[in-house]
Amino acid sequence: MNLKPQVVYRYTQNISIFLPGIFLVLFMLVTVFADHSEAAVSSEETKTGDVSVEAEPDTFGLYLENDYFAHSDGGYTSGLKLSWSSGLHDEYPQYAWPHRWLYPLIKHIPFEKKPDLKRNITFALGQNIFTPEDIDSEEVVEDDRPYAGVTYLSMGFHTRKDRSMDSVEMLLGLVGPSSGAEECQKAVHRVFDDIQPNGWDNQLNNEAIIDLVYEHKKKIKRPDPNGGFGYDVILNTGGGIGNALTFYNLGLMFRTGWNIPNDFGIMPIRPISSFNGAMAHSGSGIASDLGVQFFVSIEGRAVFQNIFLDGNTFTDSHSVDKKPMVGDLMTGVNVNMGRGQLSFALVKRSKEFETQNEPQEFASINLSYAY
Repeated sequence: MNLKPQVVYRYTQNISIFLPGIFLVLFMLVTVFADHSEAAVSSEETKTGDVSVEAEPDTFGLYLENDYFAHSDGGYTSGLKLSWSSGLHDEYPQYAWPHRWLYPLIKHIPFEKKPDLKRNITFALGQNIFTPEDIDSEEVVEDDRPYAGVTYLSMGFHTRKDRSMDSVEMLLGLVGPSSGAEECQKAVHRVFDDIQPNGWDNQLNNEAIIDLVYEHKKKIKRPDPNGGFGYDVILNTGGGIGNALTFYNLGLMFRTGWNIPNDFGIMPIRPISSFNGAMAHSGSGIASDLGVQFFVSIEGRAVFQNIFLDGNTFTDSHSVDKKPMVGDLMTGVNVNMGRGQLSFALVKRSKEFETQNEPQEFASINLSYAY
């Protein structure tokens, strides 16, 4: 195959953008699993008389969101997140070194002092992409949102009791060309022979972001723990502060169906969505019965800062006038069996800025596996 030098250079340049992140993720995963395997050797099982009590499993999660099902390619156009969650324990696991420097701070938070808590940690890597509706134009689309992308790492601490869960998460990331969002979107469009987005030269400038987020969830109605048909109602409230997003949120989820899992429901990609408080084990181990549930949720957010609409914090960039209140309506179905869980949802989001033509719609897919 005879490739032109400029073609080789272009693809080499694109790949090089992702190398630091790839090496960082590989290094962290190797460290986590190396330490985890050592811990597993010493505490693979806890013996109580002649009965073996298995620990809660760790979980991998894949989140994928796209506006394809809305037959559009603008606004919040794509989201991808990979997550890892430790099992729930009496104390935070000590094998994930990225979290260790935060332990002394987390232990002073008031909800940490509640009795009989189960604790876990999460780690996630993700990327979100935003574009105006007119992706064919090379000029700034003045009355539409800026081109923007963010690639981020997040670390979370979670505590849960039977009917409630508290979460704190720190998110670190990059907005702008260094996020690699332009290259990712163009590569996907080439694969599917789609229209190329031509306005990425107008995207937000490079900026490091740091956000701190808290959320509380509570089951105000829970299903029969023995399984079968039932329903539950879950309240969530919280907020975040940072140069990417500063907000307050309040929401409610209703689930009904067969064998509702012992967790706090599925959320679209956002801060604190890496862990839903799942407790996989019953008295006889991981439940093997098939479960199918339908769910609907509504959430409102008071938005004080949104870098993807307000533009860069420290430099001049394209921006639009954001709306102070935003709402999400999500409907979907979840299927769980044994160690796996798969959900599909459609999300309708109200207008986020004053000159937005219509509300945003996108699909959200979540796949998780406990091991």
